[in-house]
Amino acid sequence: MDIVDCFATDHAPHTMEEKKSENPPPGFPGLETMLPLLLTAVTEGKLTIQDIILRLHTNPCKIFGIAAKPDHETYVEVDMLEEWEITMKGESRAGWNPFVGRRVRGRVACVFLRGEVAFIDGKVMVKPGYGQDVMTNRETEDQTLDVGLGFPPTITRMPLPGLPIPFTSSTIETPKTFGYIPKPTNSGGAVELPVKVDHGLVAKHVVSVGCFTREHLHHLFNVAHTLRVAVKRERALDHMLKGKVLATMFNEASTRTICSFQAAMLRLGGSVISSDKKTSSSKKGETLADAVRVLSGYSDVVVLRHPTPGVVASASRFSRCPLISGGDGDGEHPTQALLDVFTIREELGTVNGMTVTMVGDLKHGRTVHSLAKLLTLYRVSLRYVSPEELSMPQQVVDYVARCGIPQSTFKSIEDAIADTDVLYMTRMQKERYSNPDDFNEVMTNNFVLTPHIMTRAKQRMVVLHPLPRNNEIVESVDSDPRATYFRQAENGMYLRMALLCMVLGKC
Repeated sequence: MDIVDCFATDHAPHTMEEKKSENPPPGFPGLETMLPLLLTAVTEGKLTIQDIILRLHTNPCKIFGIAAKPDHETYVEVDMLEEWEITMKGESRAGWNPFVGRRVRGRVACVFLRGEVAFIDGKVMVKPGYGQDVMTNRETEDQTLDVGLGFPPTITRMPLPGLPIPFTSSTIETPKTFGYIPKPTNSGGAVELPVKVDHGLVAKHVVSVGCFTREHLHHLFNVAHTLRVAVKRERALDHMLKGKVLATMFNEASTRTICSFQAAMLRLGGSVISSDKKTSSSKKGETLADAVRVLSGYSDVVVLRHPTPGVVASASRFSRCPLISGGDGDGEHPTQALLDVFTIREELGTVNGMTVTMVGDLKHGRTVHSLAKLLTLYRVSLRYVSPEELSMPQQVVDYVARCGIPQSTFKSIEDAIADTDVLYMTRMQKERYSNPDDFNEVMTNNFVLTPHIMTRAKQRMVVLHPLPRNNEIVESVDSDPRATYFRQAENGMYLRMALLCMVLGKC
């Protein structure tokens, strides 16, 4: 392997007529079978992931002077654990395949190309002609000649789909010994996540979506996806945050946020302590600042919810450990926005190019405030459907506008749904009204989703809701496969597992 610079492949095997001719061409394995064969060699210990990336990506880029795409725009997600049999089904037009019937281990799960999903779950998603002549964007000779052939770039992939791994100097010196394949431990099949990435979130507070970059989201979502796969396959994760303590301080009612954070910590091997408004010493006059000082001394990370906007951010100044916002009144709910974007990515394959329609009480809905801001990191279009008196706050609209994201308003769901990719429903927040009569006046059918309205929606779209719901989504919509809100709630646990790992420096 030391003398092999590149692995070569062809579009497909040659036809049988060509192979049986008097002067048959040598031929190469087709792309569809080349990658599974190489991944199988990795599981058998004959190659490493570094070997594949080096000879299919790094070296070709250097040899031909091809400019590499940013890691968050172009990458391949690989599932190293799936075992399957090669068949004739696929994109090959050769009419045969010499590897039919061979069992291989490892499959390409998803291909992101220039920010778009090109391939996912066995389906090619881009239209013919989407490819580009990579030689037109070549780097200059001076930029590439002095680099030499080395090992892969800073980020590569975990055996489970999509987790970035940095290459340290020790990795480069001894590539064959780097453990890419999860190995069982004494806990019975525990997943060993790769070396930590310097993402900058270790020991940081998370009180607003403004603290995240696109690169943060890319890493966070990849970790969350990996953890989701591990949980589904019942692989042990209880070694990751063993000995760590999570403190939840919820001064406002919660079901999904508090339970998903607690479940996340418990699944990762940590423990949980909790305090709420009914049982805390706030009834004795203890200030929030003092309570945060005390609980942060008992724990390694604190999750705080408070009914007053801005209080969570202020309280973070008194915490001796990372403090994560669980929502602050009608201000922000950063982790909800994170799990919303993660769900869009998981369900539709990408966030770029999507039209997101937000419906309901946009004035008081902290979830939509955070989501609108977070989506400015992508190429999206935002639509707002709400009563005029409950429209999106002007400060959020201005924030989105400064980022160049198109926004438009509609009077009803029916007017907006035809071109919508993500329909984000929210409830009318009755608890924010001092006068019940005012609440009843704004409730109309224009903001209620029914199966009849869904007939006007795209076949490939999703309906999200942060929950709880009241009457804004009728229960008969639940059976529609596009109704994603319960999967969305489950994703909250995986996203928060990943976030806890990141702020505690475990991935």
